[in-house]
Amino acid sequence: MFLRFMETPYTKMTGYQHPGFEDEAGSNDSANQRIVLDVKNANKMNRGYVCRCLGPCGKQTLQHKPSDGLCPTCGSYCAPATFASRRQTRELAEKCWTVVDSNSLAHAIRELGLVPMAVVGDLESDLHKIARGRNDDYRRSHLFAHRHIVDRPGLANGDLKSMGALSRALRRDTTVPKFVRAPDRQSPGVIGLLVEAELEFRANRRQLRGLSMRSKLYRYLHPTLGLTYGPITVEIDGEYEDLPVELKTVSTFDALVSNQRKIRAMIMQLAGQAIAKNVDEGVLIIAEREGSRLTAIRIGNLRQYHCNNVARWIAELGINTESTDTMHKDWIGNHNQTSFTAETQEGTIC
Repeated sequence: MFLRFMETPYTKMTGYQHPGFEDEAGSNDSANQRIVLDVKNANKMNRGYVCRCLGPCGKQTLQHKPSDGLCPTCGSYCAPATFASRRQTRELAEKCWTVVDSNSLAHAIRELGLVPMAVVGDLESDLHKIARGRNDDYRRSHLFAHRHIVDRPGLANGDLKSMGALSRALRRDTTVPKFVRAPDRQSPGVIGLLVEAELEFRANRRQLRGLSMRSKLYRYLHPTLGLTYGPITVEIDGEYEDLPVELKTVSTFDALVSNQRKIRAMIMQLAGQAIAKNVDEGVLIIAEREGSRLTAIRIGNLRQYHCNNVARWIAELGINTESTDTMHKDWIGNHNQTSFTAETQEGTIC
């Protein structure tokens, strides 16, 4: 069985939530003062230009729109963002999820040759905390979705989630990315990114025991692709006990369980993050967009699963490359597996 406990009810009060609210203000006066200050800060933050640098800077807020779409710090291209509407902000702030078991998903993962493990203890407690809603629905600076990037230079972790994605990435011959026009705020893709941003925001402002949702960027040499295709860029949503955490949203759990292709793509992304951190396990957190269920699964044997798939794909695509597992370990030692912590207007990535 996974995640046995139901969500703990809580009471909304002016300025804080009980139990376990991150600040637990001592009086209504101090809470009201903090709310007024937070509104001013939020309005000030919203006047900035929110974008996502494709280089080491990650998600950030600039004072002005970058010249020629280039990051003023590192010179990489920046993807613009779309903010949530006021109605979406209110709905996401008030939304509560129920932490549930995921036996059907665990069964699907086990059939892929992976090892699903129970999520208990501190991580289970942390899931209940981020599942609770919040009453400060004026905060919206963290609720944004970056535009979809087409033809980005180099290989990213998302290029290794399927054979089709890898094939398209290896055929790219451009170094200038394209950004799809501003997406519809009501599209499933945008709503999914907003849900992820809301859950990450709650995780970063509440007192959690072990789960961290502070995003980091890594660059690593893939043990199968090696130096031929250069370092792979991977973004990790968070960490738990030094394991990567990937946060995903789906319309409903029932739709996910019947979609093996989507499950495999999720696991390939999590496995790439595990390789980047030189571990063999990771945590997958999944939230419903149309429903109210939230679950998590700890998965083992990720490295072998990922490398076997990539090796099979490059063989089918007719790509000649040699396994460079030893070279990968040496490169990690020499470069200390350089990571970049991307920061936003709240101090950490959302």
